[in-house]
Amino acid sequence: MAAKTKKKSLSERFTKLYHFFVVDIWHITETELSKTTRFFLRLLKKLILSGRGFLDHNLSAKAGSLTYYTLMAVVPICALVIAIGKGFGFQHVIENWAANIFTSQKELIPYVIQFVNNYLEQAQGGVFLGIGIAVLLWSVMSAFRQIESNFNNIWNVKKSRSIIRQFTTYFSLMLLTPILIVLSSGISIFFNNQLKELGIAEHFSFLYEFIMRLTPYFLYWVLFTFIFIVIPNTKVQFKNALFAGIVVGTAFQFFQWLYVNGQINLTKYNAVYGSFAAIPLLLFWLQISWLIVLYGAELTFASQNIDNYNFEKETAKISRRYCDYATIIIMRSIILKFQKGEPPMNALEIASKNHTPIRLVNQILDLLVDIKIVAEIYTPGEVVKTYQPALDINAITVQLLLEKIEKHGSENFKIDHYSKEFEAIWKNLQEWKEKDIIPYSILIKDL
Repeated sequence: MAAKTKKKSLSERFTKLYHFFVVDIWHITETELSKTTRFFLRLLKKLILSGRGFLDHNLSAKAGSLTYYTLMAVVPICALVIAIGKGFGFQHVIENWAANIFTSQKELIPYVIQFVNNYLEQAQGGVFLGIGIAVLLWSVMSAFRQIESNFNNIWNVKKSRSIIRQFTTYFSLMLLTPILIVLSSGISIFFNNQLKELGIAEHFSFLYEFIMRLTPYFLYWVLFTFIFIVIPNTKVQFKNALFAGIVVGTAFQFFQWLYVNGQINLTKYNAVYGSFAAIPLLLFWLQISWLIVLYGAELTFASQNIDNYNFEKETAKISRRYCDYATIIIMRSIILKFQKGEPPMNALEIASKNHTPIRLVNQILDLLVDIKIVAEIYTPGEVVKTYQPALDINAITVQLLLEKIEKHGSENFKIDHYSKEFEAIWKNLQEWKEKDIIPYSILIKDL
């Protein structure tokens, strides 16, 4: 009996814990908490949301897809990075960096470098110089478009950048990469030289070693923070991208260390496949690397939208009348903003103004756009769409709004409301709607 009670209590504890993570945690009002408790609560929410997004968005499949595109574009991307490096005069620094990154796959480095040099020669020696460069840029752009598409999917962004903005954004990212590579190599040399000039190199060797160990982490933090801000076609706050950049940069560097040291335990694998073992190992490295990067995008999204997931379960089960109530409130805020001549609001601003979950706001805004009572506005230079009335605000009545919502959607089903059996029900229903009559006394079986 005691064993059953113990098992039951253990089961109840797990049930309560699960309910807390799924439901209760999203009902806690953070203004009532201390700063320390609020920090850890928000951190826990971020981990829960990013973990849920990891599963919901099937990041494993997306990482596999990006692995394929990376393999197809690795030579053009390396060619462009080395070409930029050559233009600044530090091609050898980049090649040495690549050799250090792929320490466990040194046999691949000469082939990749040879492919890159051949690619650059073909680009420069074609019938037209511009065609070779155009093909190189197109290959790089195609790979980055796939990356942006996956990031936009995580951020629920449906509209991609224009071709011009894609080119400027991706080129900025490609320009930053070799600069960070050179910085990672130059910081250690600069710091060591400064210590030697001051004559204190021996006394501060521990500090030098600490900085050398920290430098790769710092550069990865900068790179991933930049990626999480620039790649999604939406406005990403720096503090959220920085948080994800630090987490992902640290995880990526740790994975690098684990991967390199793990090669020692794969001697049997290498004995079977020989030099060919580098290819499946490279695929594994790319797959895990993209999983880490995509998780970072999920973590950035979760950090920025954490407040909008409160009462999420209730949003999914919202009643018909409360949904109408929220729709009228949102419509009213859009109209009043327009009436005052102020700039239109985006979904996040509407959610914040009306204290409404972002999922419910997006759902209602999509409906209002579909029934053509609200228009989406894409402002030049802005990546987030805003909303304003699509009709004369003096003609938008509550009746018009609710009628448009009620009639929205398909009515083309098998039920024939003009048949003898259902015609009377259909006519009565339309009459009750038009006259706003609720026939309380009529039984359904008597219709």
